[in-house]
Amino acid sequence: MRICAYQEGGLGVFFAHMIRKHWVLVLAVLAAMLLFALPALADDTIGITLSVEPAELTAPGPVTVSIRVVNNGPDMSEPVLLYDPDGQIVTAFGDGGQALLRQGEFVTAQHTYNVTQAQLNAGKLTYILSYNSVDESGNVTVRQLAQTADIVFAGTNVDLTVNRTIDPEVVRSGKTVTVQYELYNAGNVEIKNIRIRENSSISGTAQSVASLQPGERTSIVFTASMGNNNVTSEGKITYKAGEESYSQDLAAVTIPKASPNLILNDILKADKTAITTGETVTLTLTIENKGNITYSNVSVTDASFGEIFTNLTIGPGETLVREKQFTLTETKTFKYTVTLPDNTGTTNTVTSNEIKVSVYDPTQVMMLSVTAETPTTVVSSIPADVRFSVTVTNNAAKEAKNIRLLHGNVQIYTISSLAPGESYTVTRDYSLSQAGKYRFTASVRDELDNTVTFDSNEIMITYTRPTATPTMAPVVTIAPVVTLTAAPIEVLEPVTLQTNTILRYAALVLAGLFGICFILFIISSIARGKNRSERKNALYEMDVQSKRDYTKPAAYPASFEEEAVPESENKPETTKPSDEILKEAAAPVEVPVEDNGAYHLTRDDSQPAAEEPAPQPTAAPKRHRRSDRNVEAPSEDE
Repeated sequence: MRICAYQEGGLGVFFAHMIRKHWVLVLAVLAAMLLFALPALADDTIGITLSVEPAELTAPGPVTVSIRVVNNGPDMSEPVLLYDPDGQIVTAFGDGGQALLRQGEFVTAQHTYNVTQAQLNAGKLTYILSYNSVDESGNVTVRQLAQTADIVFAGTNVDLTVNRTIDPEVVRSGKTVTVQYELYNAGNVEIKNIRIRENSSISGTAQSVASLQPGERTSIVFTASMGNNNVTSEGKITYKAGEESYSQDLAAVTIPKASPNLILNDILKADKTAITTGETVTLTLTIENKGNITYSNVSVTDASFGEIFTNLTIGPGETLVREKQFTLTETKTFKYTVTLPDNTGTTNTVTSNEIKVSVYDPTQVMMLSVTAETPTTVVSSIPADVRFSVTVTNNAAKEAKNIRLLHGNVQIYTISSLAPGESYTVTRDYSLSQAGKYRFTASVRDELDNTVTFDSNEIMITYTRPTATPTMAPVVTIAPVVTLTAAPIEVLEPVTLQTNTILRYAALVLAGLFGICFILFIISSIARGKNRSERKNALYEMDVQSKRDYTKPAAYPASFEEEAVPESENKPETTKPSDEILKEAAAPVEVPVEDNGAYHLTRDDSQPAAEEPAPQPTAAPKRHRRSDRNVEAPSEDE
């Protein structure tokens, strides 16, 4: 019957019954299985042993650490590395801190290590052996084997740990700030007469603790009220251990006065305020923190939709932006509630502005298009008259009534009614006070009595100065050149052309004058050369004697007279009036003068010229007649 019951209940019931009846035997089997499995799970390929000498210290200092590493597995393809308790490679181990071990090989090393007080308090030194392990698939795994060596601290350790906590981090004016000192005796001796003094802006009174046993903790609290200025915490701690006195100084920490400055105006916006049934609207929440307070665990809720955002943080100088989409089937009004816990210990709650999103039946949606045009986009005077034409078109499926056309906040025109698909154009001249962008707006109320606005395109009106009337260019007087400065070609070109024209005509005139002067010079040179040649020939034809008697013409050689007067030309002498004039009044007298044997003609006035007329010399050819005063007696050399 039991067997049948087991069969009906299944094997599970059978094993459960066996475990309840023979639980001791089951535990023994499991223990045996674990013992056989441990060697397989353990990694006994590498073995490391440590020893420290001395193993007992009375104060921090050096010890000698002996290390032995053995390879109990197969040959290693990569070396093992040994690190000391500070994470530094033990260079005394193997080859600079690493060793490549074959199966059964070992490496020993000794090095000196400086034990710290914290290690003495912990009572141990820990060394790390790092090596690579390769499995059957060739996968490489980095393994680290830690080995510790015990040390005993038998000396005196004075160690007072001080932690300071300031709450809140930023304090609102009139609120209280708390500075707490947590004292912990981490040494092995009693600490007495612990005294803590704070900055005067926190407290002018010191606080003390009579005694603190090893491992004991205590706290001291200072409080201060925040005024209109920041406060500073700066602790100084003194205490004694045995006969020795000790002191600690904590760095100064400024506790700032809170300056909240959240921008909460119009923090909620919607991308659309009118949609059709089933459409989606996106709401954006924007909160800007311009203060020095940090807001943590901020939450946002809505009355209709419940929790919107949670666990938000807004730090000093940060701006929180969050978006949320809603699919609506009916008109909704959104108003967020924001809960703002801060690091001053204060929690504030603010509400956003309201956003109404109207949901329409597709046949009730009001849709207008507004188009603005102008024939002139550039004006040359301000103010300027510009004509604008604004066309409003009803794109909805129902009539639009009382459409207001505006520019900014100024109403320009009212269109009483527009049927579906109908357009209306308003054309007017406007006096513009300045250039810039101009845009018009059409405003109308829909079936839900909501005011819906539609903007036109923007038109840019540009101002340009009028072009000046051309005037005759004045005559340019060229000043003396002092320095040469490069100027743009378009500026110098008119002056350069005028100057080049003047210089061209002046060059032509000078060239003509030069040509005339050159021709006259050639003619005069030829004439002078001809005259010079004639004078030279006349001088050469004269018969020059060593001495010439100007008083005896008969003394000239006959050849000269014959040559001068041909026989065929001799004529009877006739008396001319000029002959009487040319007669000598008295005979010339030869007066010797010491002048190289030459003579000078002189007149003797002692005898009358009529008694003995002087013979007339034979006339010489006219071309050889010369004045006596121009002829000098030839020298003896001639």
